[in-house]
Amino acid sequence: MIQDISPCRLDNAYRETVPALDDCVFSFRGDKVLLREGEDGCRSLPSFRDLQYPAEEMPRQAVFLFRVDKEPIFLLDGTAPGGRGLRYFPVCGLKGILPGWAFFAGVTALHLNHWYERNRYCGRCGSVMEKKMGQRALVCPDCGNTVYPCIAPVVMVAVINGDKLLMTKYAGRSLPQWVLISGFVEAGETLEEAAEREVFEETGIRIRDLQYFGSQPWGFSDSVIAGYTARLDGPDEIRLDRKELAEAEWHLRSRLPDELTDISIAHEMIESLRL
Repeated sequence: MIQDISPCRLDNAYRETVPALDDCVFSFRGDKVLLREGEDGCRSLPSFRDLQYPAEEMPRQAVFLFRVDKEPIFLLDGTAPGGRGLRYFPVCGLKGILPGWAFFAGVTALHLNHWYERNRYCGRCGSVMEKKMGQRALVCPDCGNTVYPCIAPVVMVAVINGDKLLMTKYAGRSLPQWVLISGFVEAGETLEEAAEREVFEETGIRIRDLQYFGSQPWGFSDSVIAGYTARLDGPDEIRLDRKELAEAEWHLRSRLPDELTDISIAHEMIESLRL
């Protein structure tokens, strides 16, 4: 999965850290990330030195994100200045570049970038928010409103019916692959209740024997995904919610479609159930 960067480790404890010229920095333009592209076409993470940032401006523009092992990683607060060989690429362009932890670090940085961008102003009084010293939080200097990073919980369910697995395709999206049922958890709902509700709402199927599979941070949607397996409880007739899904079918577990990527918990779950 995307977070499997062993032997490296992402340490997300917040620390007041002054950036150095050779520290890695993420800069985003929408959902595109700034990368350094060499003359040979190879891409890598840029440093503040690559950005040709004035040293006196770095502490003001740099936001500490986390460490990978002992290496501090920063977010650029604002537009990146020009630099030779620097271009914005889709975030998925981080997959496969060196160092090996770059993809996971970049997607986690994207999650935090979304949060910083959406909380520039206080939701209570409209004042400009400020970074709180010593912790990952934003605070309003006028009314004291304090905001912490937002993480949306998602459940994903693999429904088993003997030698078959329930798989779906989203409605109104450009994703061609078959996926597992998933959805956001509602306020006041347990993860288990959300899993049962999502399966029933989208397919009309009832489930039993819900078992936790694992979890995954998923910065693309500012989420953490909790994966479950379950068994069919009752008739296997599918009643499709066409607002959410374009298709839903029972697939033989001996002939499950291949995932387009191996970075997701969906891939792990599907492969674990393949016969």
